[in-house]
Amino acid sequence: MSLRRRIATLSSIAALGLSVVALNSGPAMAAPSGCTTQQGSNWASSLCTSGTGRHMVVVRARHYTGPILVTGPCVAIGQTSWTTVNWPITYVGWAGC
Repeated sequence: MSLRRRIATLSSIAALGLSVVALNSGPAMAAPSGCTTQQGSNWASSLCTSGTGRHMVVVRARHYTGPILVTGPCVAIGQTSWTTVNWPITYVGWAGC
């Protein structure tokens, strides 16, 4: 078999393999939903109760050098992500991760 024919055969096999992988991909992941946030003077938390995936609390605080972002751990749906903050909190939200 010539080199050109071998390359063409291998390319065809690779393309077929990639098309099978593309057709057999899993279901799409839905974003977390049903999310709520809470905050105290030096802490914040988020809880997402539905959807799929993972989430984390996101906090913007006023540091003496300027605004900073502080995030909590990335946790599963139904678990609480929380963090402590040593500076005045200006925003609390959540993000998928």
